[in-house]
Amino acid sequence: MSAMLDVSAALKNPGQGYAFEVSPEVEEMEVLGDLVRFENIVASGEFTGAEERVSIRGEVSAAVSSRCAKCLAPVTIELRAELNAVYARQSDPDDPDIYLFEGSKLDLTDAARDALLLELPYRFLCSEDCKGLCPHCGANLNLGACTCQEGLNVANPFSALKLIVQNDEEV
Repeated sequence: MSAMLDVSAALKNPGQGYAFEVSPEVEEMEVLGDLVRFENIVASGEFTGAEERVSIRGEVSAAVSSRCAKCLAPVTIELRAELNAVYARQSDPDDPDIYLFEGSKLDLTDAARDALLLELPYRFLCSEDCKGLCPHCGANLNLGACTCQEGLNVANPFSALKLIVQNDEEV
């Protein structure tokens, strides 16, 4: 299945709704410094024509893969987004959100990608209680306790503040 919709019937019959289901392919991309991969994308809903425009209403879903923001483990989540888009044959300076199309076919790939991007979480986590990585040796703390700092009295840039609080000095 491709992301191309034949909208010729909708342009000939304004106001008439037509059901659709397509599977756009969105390339892997970098989002906030992490690679994000979209798989099993399905966009479905209804399109309606009016003059030289086509309105799309529906939903897009996908399996989205990236890495955990704390421990860097691979993470895949299921994502659903509302799909509302308007396609026109000519651009409109008053409406920069219009997607352009030519002929009687339009490609839903850009609209599906944009809808999914808007629904991405701020950061991916493998679990809500992810412990992350040891800041010293990089060990995954979800797999076990780190022993790299046991017995060491490591100087911390904030240790001077701790001394002030312990000595009850006024700051």
